[in-house]
Amino acid sequence: MKYICQHGLRDNKIYLHTDNVVGRENMYQNLMAAQRRGFIDNDIQIYHYPITKNKYSI
Repeated sequence: MKYICQHGLRDNKIYLHTDNVVGRENMYQNLMAAQRRGFIDNDIQIYHYPITKNKYSI
């Protein structure tokens, strides 16, 4: 996530795929803040969940 922001990389969508609740929330909040501050484009959609559900999670 830091690398994306520091190097101005872009994609149309970002999915946070970790099952670590605290890590996922931190990444989400940092990406949203980076978007508000202009480090990443505003048209990038940021999703607070993975593309597919982890079948091993409870």
